[in-house]
Amino acid sequence: MSFIEMKDIRKDFGKLTILHGVNMNLEKGEVLSIIGPSGAGKSTLLRCLIHLETIQGGSIRVDGDTLAEEKNGTVVYADEKKQKEILGKMGMVFQSFNLFPHMTVIDNVMAAPIYVKGMKKEEILPVAEDLLNKVGLLNKKDVYPGSLSGGQKQRVAIARALAMNPEIMLFDEPTSALDPELTCEVLKTIQQLADENMTMAIVTHEMAFAKSVSDRVLFMVDGRVEEEGTGEEVFNHPQNERTKAFLKSILRA
Repeated sequence: MSFIEMKDIRKDFGKLTILHGVNMNLEKGEVLSIIGPSGAGKSTLLRCLIHLETIQGGSIRVDGDTLAEEKNGTVVYADEKKQKEILGKMGMVFQSFNLFPHMTVIDNVMAAPIYVKGMKKEEILPVAEDLLNKVGLLNKKDVYPGSLSGGQKQRVAIARALAMNPEIMLFDEPTSALDPELTCEVLKTIQQLADENMTMAIVTHEMAFAKSVSDRVLFMVDGRVEEEGTGEEVFNHPQNERTKAFLKSILRA
C-alpha cells in the first residue's frame, strides 16, 4: 500500500466538475511533481488531499488510514479525531505565503505547534530556530514579515510548515508569486528537503526543477491525469500528444 492513495477523485464546484476520476499515489520518501496548464486541477488535487476541499467521489488514504471513501454513491469522511490525526501528517506551503504580519518570523514558525499541538514556547523555540537556520533565515527571526523579500517569506512559510513535523510536504506553486531571482533560493530549500528524503508533492511551473528533483511526474490537463512517469520519461520521451504540446509551448516560452 502506498503512503498516499487518492483513487478516482471527483471534485465538483456546483455543476462544474473540476477533477474527473483522478488517481495519485505517493510512496514514502518520494518526490512527485504535478505539472500542466493553468486550470488543469493541479492545485485542487492537493487541496482535496489536505481536506481544504471536499471531494464528491473517490477515496483518500494516508499511511493506511482512510480520510474519505465513497459509500453508496456518497463520500464519507473520517470522524473529526481521525481527520486531525491524518491531516497532522501533512504540511502545506501556498503560493501566497500566508504569514501573520503582526507576528515576528520566529513567532510565525512557533504559532502552530503552540496553538494547535499545545507545545510550550521553550519546547518549540530551539526547533523553530533550527528550522530557520535550515532555510538560511535565523538572522531574521526577530523581524516582521513586511520587511522580508518574497523569497524570504516563502522560506519562512516552509519552516513554519516543517515546525509541525509533517511526514509529507505539499507545495502549491511555491514560486509563482516570486521574481525569477528569488525563485532559486526557494527551489534550493525544496531540493534540500528532497535530499533528506522528505515525501513531497509539488505543483510547479518550473519544468527544469521538476525534471531534476522528481522521482515521478504527473501531467494533468482538464481535470485528468494524461501522463505519468519518471522525469526522464515525461520530459524526454512523452507519449501523450497533449504532454508533447504542453512541453513544447513551455520550453519555447
